[in-house]
Amino acid sequence: MRIATAYAAQSAVDGINERQAQLARAQSRVSSGLRVERPSDDPAAAAEAERLRSRDARMGSELRMLGQARQMLSGADTTIADATDVLQSARDTLLKAGNGTSSASDRQSYALALQQMRDQLLGVANRGDGIGGYVFAGQGSGASPFANQGLTYAAPAGTVLLGQEMASEVSIDGRSSLAAVQGPSGPENIFARLDSAITALSDTTLSQASAASEALAVVDSVDRSLSALSTARTRVGERLGALEMHENALESGRIDTAGRLSDLLDVDFAQAISNLSQGSTAAEAAMKSYAQIARLSLFSYL
Repeated sequence: MRIATAYAAQSAVDGINERQAQLARAQSRVSSGLRVERPSDDPAAAAEAERLRSRDARMGSELRMLGQARQMLSGADTTIADATDVLQSARDTLLKAGNGTSSASDRQSYALALQQMRDQLLGVANRGDGIGGYVFAGQGSGASPFANQGLTYAAPAGTVLLGQEMASEVSIDGRSSLAAVQGPSGPENIFARLDSAITALSDTTLSQASAASEALAVVDSVDRSLSALSTARTRVGERLGALEMHENALESGRIDTAGRLSDLLDVDFAQAISNLSQGSTAAEAAMKSYAQIARLSLFSYL
């Protein structure tokens, strides 16, 4: 009888411990909001969740790079627009200087205006990209891409790529749009061409016809540079559109991943609260059962 009573008591203690462990797990799940708190709770779900977290981390990293790329491309778009505006103003001034009726004083005024525009264009051409580089720096340069007052393009030709899944060009090759624009006689540097017009209009020994002819010749160079800048800006716009589409796809992917993680790991609160209530009742019942067994002794059967 003592052996049976001891066995019953130990069984009751084991039951209490099991019920308390179940109750503790139920309480922890309600508190944390997680159904899978450790891999042993659901090994398959835990393994899939780890893969999903890695995927989400990669998408987050890609989104950060895309955000930087979008910022750089937006800056490039603004810079190209500013360069276009300056060159358009220079074109208008050159047309006025080449109308055939300008006086020497007028030509001096046009030369001064063109010099100011040239200086402004050089500032735009050497504008920074916001992260330590330059918009027109091609494949990248630690120094201003247009050196020697714009007459020398010091940066390597090409563009900088940014991104993992979708690498996007985020810089502009200044060689093709300003430093070496293809003309009838070969590559032309727009700064050198503007210098030519400024020199002609400033030279009081030149005839009005000669100065006007040089001004009009430079208009053609400006037009070619404007065309190259327009092409570059179109490409920037296309890249920005592609970036936006990719960003939207990644954001959607992260939402789907978060939903799947929630399905795998998050607790069903209605079920968890029900389990907690049942666990509490079971633990209480186990305690009562043990209390009854603990009162048993040999004398109870005499």
